[in-house]
Amino acid sequence: MGVYGMLEPDGIAPSQAVLDGEGEPLVSEQAARRCATCGCALSRFNDAPLCGPCSRSPQLPAADDLWTTEPARQALNTWDIGAAVGLYRRYTGAKQVRIAAAVGIDQSEVSRLERGGKKIRDRQQLLAWTRALGIPETLIPAYAADAQPDAVNATFISARSEQVIASWLTAQAALSVGSGSGGLRVTDQDLDVARGMLSMFRELDHAHGAGSFAGHLVTYIDTELNGMINRPVSTDQVAADRDRLAAEFLELAGYQAVDAGRDGASQHLYQRALTAAIRSGDTAYGGYLVAVNLGHLALHCKHPEVALTWAKKAEAGVGTAASPATRAAITAVSARALARMGREKETTTALMTCENLLDAVNPDNEPAWIAYFNRAYLADEIAHCLHDLGRAPAARTEAESAMEGVGASRVRRLAIDAALLASTWLRSGDVEQACAAARQAVEYTARTSSGRCRQRVRTLMSDLSVYHGSPYAAEVEALVREVLPEAAPAISR
Repeated sequence: MGVYGMLEPDGIAPSQAVLDGEGEPLVSEQAARRCATCGCALSRFNDAPLCGPCSRSPQLPAADDLWTTEPARQALNTWDIGAAVGLYRRYTGAKQVRIAAAVGIDQSEVSRLERGGKKIRDRQQLLAWTRALGIPETLIPAYAADAQPDAVNATFISARSEQVIASWLTAQAALSVGSGSGGLRVTDQDLDVARGMLSMFRELDHAHGAGSFAGHLVTYIDTELNGMINRPVSTDQVAADRDRLAAEFLELAGYQAVDAGRDGASQHLYQRALTAAIRSGDTAYGGYLVAVNLGHLALHCKHPEVALTWAKKAEAGVGTAASPATRAAITAVSARALARMGREKETTTALMTCENLLDAVNPDNEPAWIAYFNRAYLADEIAHCLHDLGRAPAARTEAESAMEGVGASRVRRLAIDAALLASTWLRSGDVEQACAAARQAVEYTARTSSGRCRQRVRTLMSDLSVYHGSPYAAEVEALVREVLPEAAPAISR
């Protein structure tokens, strides 16, 4: 004890022999250093900030309730790990040295992050932090909201895709054998596992939209898929199948980017998918990407002339060698573009071609990636064409047919078609029927995280605002405020 019978400020009596966390006496009681985690005195032989037991088990305390707070969500949405670490340290009391040990970096790096002197823009580095801090991966968006790379943050610019489309038109099969010179070779069994993952991601996308699942898909592409691409392969056929499978993953990621409102990111991912398709030598799938993915993206971004040009290039590139369903899907994009431009006669011709092609489909001879394009999906394309041409009753018939045949699990498609159906009723002046369809659109949309569906509902509610005094419209407005409040600002009050 001290001269007044009190402990010294650090809680150690001067007369006591000080033992470290490993039971060894310290040489100098006055110079005692303490473990950043448990607070025990450190051995004179230990230069690290943690004692032996803590350094062997650097797991950080949980902070599950923190990550759902608004400040934490804002930090995570912008990939601001420095802000997240600051919030975490205030919440748990953890010191920088302990966090650094858990992540496997120097304490000075943690300090730089907290001060804002360093940013993390690589997703794999980000995920190392989220695992260490116990942040659920579902809270991490696929891309940082405030500082995305140019290719990701940019709006759609058609000129950016011209070169890769030209490469597809002139390309010969150029099979990739992987850049890795060692390690396990990629086999058919590896591809089967990846196909199973792709099927799972597709089903989640159909049912729920992009949402938090987009981050999981991007992580899989960045880790497992890229790792497989960089490994050697067992045969040339495996190389071709692997490259086409990579194209399918990238196509889905691009589609989810559209769904989340990131048009520039979608264009970038579609271009990467087309490059992988070129490597695989699959001309038909390449043509599908040019028309159905890039072409539809051009339509979505209000460039029907560009969409028509690309669809025509795809038609010419695949010729008659592609399957009937593939050619029907490509021709449907031409029809959509022609309808958007008001060219009704040519639209009708294109749609008749689509119907004839679907009549020739033999499901056993169609590639798996086009199996979805059936009569119900063609009805959806026809309904949009007729709506753009101002033919509401005919569009309504096709929209109803599409909803009947698309399947209950395709919630996003049902939401889009229900919104289209409501719009056709509005054009016909039937507010009661329009509101009945609008309620369906709102209920389907509320079951997804689809940004496109939400935008359709906002547009629909804006169109309904002229009927604000109608009891039918009032019911829809109340439903939107209850289950889809983000669409409510578009409602006139």
